[in-house]
Amino acid sequence: MPRSWGAPRLNGAAPRGRGAAQGWAAPTHRSVRSDALATHYRRAMELEGDFFGAQPYRPPQRTISLLVVDFDDTCTAADSIGLLMQTAIEATVAQAADGQQEALRAELQGQLQWLVANYSTRRASLLEEILPEPEDEPQDFDMAWLGDFVDRLSEFDKEMNGVVIESGILQGVKKGMLARAGASIKMQPGCLALLKQASAAGIPTYVVSVNWSAEMVKAALAQEGLNVVVAEGEMGHSASSAPPGAVVVYANELEYFGEMSTGNIKRRCECAGDKGRLLDDLLLDLAASGEGQSDGISVYIGDSMTDIPPLISADAGILVGSNDLARQVAAVAGIDVKPLVSAPLDLTDPESHADEAPVLYEAASWLEISGFLFNSQFKPQPRLRAPSFKESAAAVSAAVSMGKVPRVLAIAGSDSGGGAGIQADVKACMAGGVYSCTAVTALTAQNTSGVQAVHVAPTDFIRRQIAAVLGDIGADVVKTGMLPTPEVVEAVADELQARGLVRLVVDPVLVSTSGDALATTGVADALKQHLLPLATVVTPNIPEACKLLGDGRNITDVASMRAAAEELHRYGPQWVLIKGGHLVGASAEHNGGAAAEEAALTDAAPAVVTDVLFDGKNMMELTEPYISTGNTHGTGCSLASAIAAELAKGADVSTAVRRAKKYVWRMLERSRDLPLGQGPQKPMNHGFSISDWSADLAAAGAAVAAPGGELEAAAAGSHTAEAARVQAAAAAARGTRIPNRCDLRVYAVTDPDCNAQFGRTNAEAVRLALDGGVTIVQLREKRADGGPFLQQAAEVLEVCRSRGVPLLINDRVDVALAVGADGVHIGQGDLPAAAVRRMIGPDAILGVSVKTVEEALKAEADGADYVGAGAVYPTGTKESEVIGLERLAAICKAVSIPVVSIGGVKTSNAADTVAAGCAGAAVVSGLFAVESPTEAARQLLTVVDGALAKRQ
Repeated sequence: MPRSWGAPRLNGAAPRGRGAAQGWAAPTHRSVRSDALATHYRRAMELEGDFFGAQPYRPPQRTISLLVVDFDDTCTAADSIGLLMQTAIEATVAQAADGQQEALRAELQGQLQWLVANYSTRRASLLEEILPEPEDEPQDFDMAWLGDFVDRLSEFDKEMNGVVIESGILQGVKKGMLARAGASIKMQPGCLALLKQASAAGIPTYVVSVNWSAEMVKAALAQEGLNVVVAEGEMGHSASSAPPGAVVVYANELEYFGEMSTGNIKRRCECAGDKGRLLDDLLLDLAASGEGQSDGISVYIGDSMTDIPPLISADAGILVGSNDLARQVAAVAGIDVKPLVSAPLDLTDPESHADEAPVLYEAASWLEISGFLFNSQFKPQPRLRAPSFKESAAAVSAAVSMGKVPRVLAIAGSDSGGGAGIQADVKACMAGGVYSCTAVTALTAQNTSGVQAVHVAPTDFIRRQIAAVLGDIGADVVKTGMLPTPEVVEAVADELQARGLVRLVVDPVLVSTSGDALATTGVADALKQHLLPLATVVTPNIPEACKLLGDGRNITDVASMRAAAEELHRYGPQWVLIKGGHLVGASAEHNGGAAAEEAALTDAAPAVVTDVLFDGKNMMELTEPYISTGNTHGTGCSLASAIAAELAKGADVSTAVRRAKKYVWRMLERSRDLPLGQGPQKPMNHGFSISDWSADLAAAGAAVAAPGGELEAAAAGSHTAEAARVQAAAAAARGTRIPNRCDLRVYAVTDPDCNAQFGRTNAEAVRLALDGGVTIVQLREKRADGGPFLQQAAEVLEVCRSRGVPLLINDRVDVALAVGADGVHIGQGDLPAAAVRRMIGPDAILGVSVKTVEEALKAEADGADYVGAGAVYPTGTKESEVIGLERLAAICKAVSIPVVSIGGVKTSNAADTVAAGCAGAAVVSGLFAVESPTEAARQLLTVVDGALAKRQ
């Protein structure tokens, strides 16, 4: 007699194919006989449990090292995308005038119907093309076919996301609305209980979704008290450091401007390929961290075609639900589908993988899955101690050998001034978290005034550099820049092909930013012949695109950029990105050819820059605000290297381009007016997230520009070099950064004493105030120690996050950083604002309390996003000098950042502070020393909005 009814024996008796298996293992999804079959099936499972429980032999305990679960139709009773779009439609309708709402609703519903019909029709056409009917007999596993199928399906899903973005139907919805919608989603019975049991047992537990709102997914999962967190980074980031006891959500998220969605999507998980890469990243991270155990299994639970890649990658891929297409894909690919009851007792046993074909296990319900994972043989995966230095080094070494460290090889010229070329490549890769190697093609003597000399490296030496890197360290992506001769172009192409071509980013550097030639005659033709056919993406600016096409054309607007992209694509690159920085267009016209920079910078319309991205089918226009700065040297090199870095980390091309553009835009914004060199083409600060030089220079500039400062003294004296230095420092105080936007209309400042009078905690009071329309919250707690304050901050942050409202922490930078708040508000007696800005980074909100014009100007120069001016009126919550409306108006006039009034402000006088120039009113007792913070906030919002309307 065998020791137990293990899987090898039971697998032999398991039905093959889709007929009997579906009739037995998934009875709850069949029509007429489903109830009777389900009853018999449950009884059979009970008898089986009794049978195994009576055996003298107890099988080995099962250890689970990782659990990853799909969301829509796996966890949920129905797909949630429709609910999201309906929520967005109702949000837009609610903002329309009363007489226009029904017509707008009908228009948007018609748009939604078109989107659904377009998706369904095109998807059916695609599947008819790429998904054949399965053969009657089981097929051998066909990885090549499956890979092609997943690629085509993934491309389609990404394209459809682009169609939705372009439609604008997702604009105007708030996070809080999506969270409330998510809390209403009906979940599959037993799903949340299983997730709670797994996370409580210490199993790293993740939910992955192609839904467009991670907040909606989080709210749906949190319905029964499950602790859910949203992954803030990219896929696979710090998998082993998932919070114990929490379920981590990886999903897309809408982009927001203030509290309203822009209609764009932060694309984190769009398709089958993304899901597969996520599971691979999580497994790799666990292996590198040392948390994975040799006898632990990874489990993935999904329901659809997009789940096939992670299902076959996991030790146990569990297929739940009745999706026939998923089973059709499995049958065509030669993937065996068996009942979950037939799964081996030990899935890490080599015998369990004896078959060459992957095996998926069908489950009829979450209750069956729970029995499989958490029967009496289950042993939870322990959370291990942090590895020692020696263990960490071994893990890193293992990770490198498995390709964990992303690597880029940059092949380009050297810039002695450090702004462009290889130097920019290395700095951009480092900023992107990627290891970079180099092969130098030429040495240049150049600075901010231009190129003085060029020395081309011998072609054989360039070959040897490439061979040395690829033969040892290797590269996930190669980026080319300055290739000075046709011979060098051909040599680079030969070496890459000979050594196994990886992904290639071609930046066709032909002319420097200053206009100096960096390539000889024939290089453009050589690029088209040898490198463009190998390129993943080619990134010419407008002059370079014209030279590559070589037909004497002028590219003068977006339409001609699109035409050029189509023609360059015919030379073989997978993607073409034409950069539009040479066309500064007005957004109102959208075509930039007729508008020069001066016209674009007038008050008529904000200046924008449009790039064009084309993959042979889809044409995307990527538009960003134009930043007026002389610090632009190396933008092209930096953008191409940033794209390469993102590709090396696993992003698809469109995502890599968007992320790289965001990085370069931030770099330009943080580099404006940096005094580096005397020429017209100054370099940038690639490491702005590490050291924000603009904040330091702005602070120095504010000091010298203040009344009685060095600038005034220099102006009275001779025009010496020292005077010029002072003037330059003063100029650095103006316009060095774009403030982070925040809605200051109703600014709630908590007070524990006020709330204690009504028996409310700060979190409870904030929730009530948010119900009334509070737009930003500051948590102020002067007496609590670090630990209790941190706990309070976490509670209030959770409330604010659920409504999409920013939370700032008063004074305590450490608490703000520890809890992940949206920013900090500091006073004149706290840490210097410039130092705080360096600590919290460029993207967090920084507010500063001021009483004078001088303090406000210095706060702006130090990097504040807004200032709080007051006390405007006498107040009982804090002893403070009263500044009055006249000085408040002077502060508002002096600075370009928003001002919020504080101190004695209430419903009866808030309008006067707005009339003086304030963007909103900060209120303490008026919101929290009252019976109903909700009603108080509602009244204050009405007053402030009315005053703002009058001022406009």
